[in-house]
Amino acid sequence: MLKKTPNQTTMNSILNFYLESGFSIALLTLFYTLVLRQEKSFVFNRFYLISSVLLSLLIPFLRIDLDTIGSQTVGTTLLLDTVEFGNQLDQSTFLNPGLWIWLYTIVSSMLLFRIFYQVRKLLKHEGISVDHHDHRLITLRDSVEAYSFLNMIYLGDQIPEAERSAILAHERVHVMEKHSIDVLLFEIISAVLWINPIYYLLKRLARANHEFLADAHAVNGYNKEQYVKALASHAIQKQGLSLAHPFYTSSTLKRIKMIYRQNNKTMKIKQILPFGLAFALIVIFGCEDAAQQLSEQDDITAAKTISDYTMKDGAYDMVDVQPAPAGGMTEFYSYITQNLKYPTAAKEAGVEGRVFVQFILDESGNFKDVKAIKGIGSGCDKAAVEIVKNAPKWTPGLIDGKAVSVRMVLPISFHLGKG
Repeated sequence: MLKKTPNQTTMNSILNFYLESGFSIALLTLFYTLVLRQEKSFVFNRFYLISSVLLSLLIPFLRIDLDTIGSQTVGTTLLLDTVEFGNQLDQSTFLNPGLWIWLYTIVSSMLLFRIFYQVRKLLKHEGISVDHHDHRLITLRDSVEAYSFLNMIYLGDQIPEAERSAILAHERVHVMEKHSIDVLLFEIISAVLWINPIYYLLKRLARANHEFLADAHAVNGYNKEQYVKALASHAIQKQGLSLAHPFYTSSTLKRIKMIYRQNNKTMKIKQILPFGLAFALIVIFGCEDAAQQLSEQDDITAAKTISDYTMKDGAYDMVDVQPAPAGGMTEFYSYITQNLKYPTAAKEAGVEGRVFVQFILDESGNFKDVKAIKGIGSGCDKAAVEIVKNAPKWTPGLIDGKAVSVRMVLPISFHLGKG
């Protein structure tokens, strides 16, 4: 991750998040569509869909460190995190990461406000309200709509009485199973991650599974043919608000087919497979830095070999309190990236790589004996040494409360950008 500017750092993190979470949710959704969607394991499918979303959001933050470079020391010398430095790009307004972040945030805010507006509209819906022990029944005037939200069931007063009880039973399942919570979760995530269309597809799949689950419970208390007749007779009726669970939907035919569908004998086996898929994704993305870590191993091994471990200068390698920049490491890294100049000779020759700068931080926090113990030449070594020499003073390291000199190594990675 290049530490050129805070905006670029943020943009790189966002892009990495979207790539990893996007691939994960796409694969998990594909598996659901091909393997689980037609199964009558509605409760498991509900758990799978919610878990898929949560896992896709978590995976980008999972990391499995390799033991090969898990140590934070070169030999016994303290090794700081690598400072990534790149040839500064000429950023036009169009390419400004900050602008895109703001635009993205504005769209997400508008979509979230739309959800808030719909929730408010549902909660403020006019109608005759009657409280029951497990739900609130709201009768809509001059309407044939039927839908539910949270603990509220909305039924139009124009619904035929013969069908009203079946519809009410169906909507009560939504209320008892708290399907509205799932809907709100999917709505919020698809609003925040609106650039990824997979979340919109997942939202529709979750709502369809809710309908299958509600039908499966509601049909148990009624004659199956009567229930299906009530469902089919209203297939072309007007739908309710998008956050609610409308009884009449365009997927009515699929719901009827699912009511008559028999359980698959392989259903239990299919329910085991998602756990293997989730484990594979965690391993793949958790170890994604393995190749980069292994490629850095040679450089770090060389630094260990070249580093001067003699103690004749009186510098310590291990202290009770480590030295630290006055403004923290983030400010120190910003100082490096904002003031370091990519040598012209290195740019012209296309030289990239890592320079290991060793230095001693004395009892007063000043940099002494600064030198490149492993470099890439073409002026990069000299530039790295000079930028460290001129760095602001640090707070010195302490042993038993006394300031001491500390030997440290700072890797600086030179990276050529385009443009």
